[in-house]
Amino acid sequence: MKRNRKIWILAVAILIISFIACVKKYDPPAIKASNRYLVVDGVINTGANGITTFNISRSRNLSDTVSFIPELGAHLSIISAAGNTYPMLDTNNTGKYTSAILNLTMNDQYALAITTSDGHLYQSAFVSPKATAPIDSVTWKQSVVNNGVTINVSTHDPSNSTHYYRWDYSETWQHNAPEQAYWVLINGMVTPLGADFTNDPNQTHQCYTTAPASNITVANSLGLSQDVISFQPITFIPFNNERITIRYSILVNQYAITEDAYQYWLLVQNNSQTLGSLFDLLPSQLNSNIHSLNYPSEPVIGFISACSVQQKRLFITNDQVAGNWVKIEPHNECTTITIPTDPNNFEIYNYEDTSYTPWYFTGNNIPFLIIVKKECVDCRTQGGTNAKPSFW
Repeated sequence: MKRNRKIWILAVAILIISFIACVKKYDPPAIKASNRYLVVDGVINTGANGITTFNISRSRNLSDTVSFIPELGAHLSIISAAGNTYPMLDTNNTGKYTSAILNLTMNDQYALAITTSDGHLYQSAFVSPKATAPIDSVTWKQSVVNNGVTINVSTHDPSNSTHYYRWDYSETWQHNAPEQAYWVLINGMVTPLGADFTNDPNQTHQCYTTAPASNITVANSLGLSQDVISFQPITFIPFNNERITIRYSILVNQYAITEDAYQYWLLVQNNSQTLGSLFDLLPSQLNSNIHSLNYPSEPVIGFISACSVQQKRLFITNDQVAGNWVKIEPHNECTTITIPTDPNNFEIYNYEDTSYTPWYFTGNNIPFLIIVKKECVDCRTQGGTNAKPSFW
């Protein structure tokens, strides 16, 4: 009986091994294809003293590991049906193209023209501008179930003429290094910070990270007796997320759009929620109003609208949220090293290991320098910048 059972187990094991050996890796064509479709993200701003900004990039394939592929070296222009041209420049070489301050008339029509660095031409359809009603409020609410925070926007159009709305946003949050350094390294010299160290441009304790919206939100008021949108969720911040460790800000942008634009962005919203990114290869056919002039059948991702842009900013501080909201990830232990200083000038720094940085001095006549891993006293190792935003 035992012998038969051993034979049976051995036979099953051989079958399993044979099956595994016969399995071959299969990469579907959609994954292997090197498709890099143009992605155009932005709105022609027809508001008073408006600045138009477009992010131009390439779509990602499902197998890609990069999160963003900027389109560099392109030439962008806003063109009007009346024959005027307004150039846009990528001043920081990031794929973000910006116009000068413009006062585009609401009585004209506008389109976007793009020439990529390889000479390919793209142009959108001409669109008529829409006036965007002001944002009534941007509010937040903490869930009693999971302690997460939901950001909401409310608006209304007294003229009852908008009906279709789109929102995106930009988030900024403060994050600090575990320890405060009153001495920083500048051009190889250990330099003291000013008396008001928190506002010293060389301080490395307080940093600020800014990130664009990771999702698209659209809504309509067609089923209502008035053109009103109340408490539309814009984004959700999970409990203990680092964005509200100290202070958080969100700038919400509101756009009045057409029905065609609404249908387009609704599909983008649904697709991005499935795939997790606005720049993935999209599974559904998008009816873009931007087209390649060289290759008419080439897909282009994006939909050009022209409207005034309404904005409103909200701040949330850590002491406003409940539940001991703290950062989950622990910092590395701040292990220190004591090194001697140059007897001729104790501020000269030449320690070879660049993962360490000065922290403070100790001793009297010829002081010793205490150095520490950068992540202990330099918030920039967490990302972001130590330059305080103007709105902060």
